[in-house]
Amino acid sequence: MGETTLRLELSVDDINLILEALGERPFKSVYGLVSRLQSQARAQLQPENSAEDTSLAEPEANAAAVLEATPAREWS
Repeated sequence: MGETTLRLELSVDDINLILEALGERPFKSVYGLVSRLQSQARAQLQPENSAEDTSLAEPEANAAAVLEATPAREWS
């Protein structure tokens, strides 16, 4: 039987807080989770196609930048 997956609805601020907390953990133990969170969030923040209105609300635009950023402190 495969691993059970969950779909959660969280605010951008919640996701950024989770990523910040994961940044405190050793890189080798969280890099896969961080990558999956960033990938899924990035896919939802990008417009579905370039013909649509591509302007993002200020919080989402800021969140996209945060999701791309490397944590300020070095990973252990």
